[in-house]
Amino acid sequence: MAGDDWAGYYDEFGARPPRDALFDVLATFPSPGDAIDLGCGTGADTAAMLAAGWSVFATDAQPEAIARTRRRAADSPRLTTVLSPMEDVELPPADLVWASYSLFFCTPARFPELWQRIRQAVRLGGRFAGQVLGDRDTWATDRDMPWFDRDGVDALFVDWSVERFEVEDEDGEAWAVPKHWHVFHVVAQKPFASHA
Repeated sequence: MAGDDWAGYYDEFGARPPRDALFDVLATFPSPGDAIDLGCGTGADTAAMLAAGWSVFATDAQPEAIARTRRRAADSPRLTTVLSPMEDVELPPADLVWASYSLFFCTPARFPELWQRIRQAVRLGGRFAGQVLGDRDTWATDRDMPWFDRDGVDALFVDWSVERFEVEDEDGEAWAVPKHWHVFHVVAQKPFASHA
């Protein structure tokens, strides 16, 4: 984010509806449970999970994101918010970790420890859903972001059941600036046996 102008970004794009992919993954659960919204932004997805009956632990490094999420959720009693960089936040046990375009903003050197905490937070039979930045993405070379090739992404989900794996590899834009998108969209279920 140029200049880290998150408030400006939220003003321009913060009214977006919840992502369709979120509703798809919620439908894979027989009943609502506990979710983590990692990098909750303005809270569109958090609010949708709350409306579906889930309890949500929403975290973001930006104070404005937490404030907007709380307003959007009308301070639901099933909402917990934590202001923290994702590299430092203590994640509670959850049935779903939802990381919608947020892992890109992890400090690369600290991604392995964050990923281990995500894997540990997901309960047996629970799911991770989110995006992983690919090695051909513009941001993989232009920004200090963690990126992976296909083998690297596969390694992240070793011994998990991958339920959705889609590769986005095309020219587009981000924040009205041209870029090439190379993103892995993943939904994976943690096995019912005891694995990290």
